[in-house]
Amino acid sequence: MQKDTKKLIYDTFIELLTNKSFDKITVRDIVETCDINRNTFYYYYCDIYDLLEEVFKKELNVLTEAHRDGASWVAAFIKVANTAQSHRKIINNICASRSYDYLENYMHRVCKEILIEVVKRESEGIDIPEEDIDFIASYHLYALVGVISEWFRTGMREDSLHLASQLWLVTDGIKFALRKSRKRRLNRIENGNID
Repeated sequence: MQKDTKKLIYDTFIELLTNKSFDKITVRDIVETCDINRNTFYYYYCDIYDLLEEVFKKELNVLTEAHRDGASWVAAFIKVANTAQSHRKIINNICASRSYDYLENYMHRVCKEILIEVVKRESEGIDIPEEDIDFIASYHLYALVGVISEWFRTGMREDSLHLASQLWLVTDGIKFALRKSRKRRLNRIENGNID
């Protein structure tokens, strides 16, 4: 019964979010639609933002799962983009709200985890300072989240495959940056300036 009630709350929230901006949805709307009391809602969620976070976790989990399955970050983006397009109304309603920062912050956390892994995997066998690995991952993180954010904010009008092909243009940027880091390190060693 508990799992069914939690699912009912979640599904009701998704339904409401499909039809109106996040800012206009209240706990009262959810409990009245579910025909439950407020205490039941608060048994499962601290507040409406907690519920929103669960939506992000569930829906953006596609990205982390695609990455764990060995997909490149561009392939993972395509999966996320397809999921996002199937939930276009929900994303548009989040973007239209004052709470868009929650989505952007969640994307940032998920993408950061993935890009650090990507850069570490690409740097295996290369002697590169950890500081450079973190910087390269952060640089690409801000670019990726920026592209996705802009795509969301403009209503996802651009075809996701076209956007992915544009991202593919810069995938070698990580390898290029790692080679530059290694070359800089070797130059420092040759000049007696060991890190």
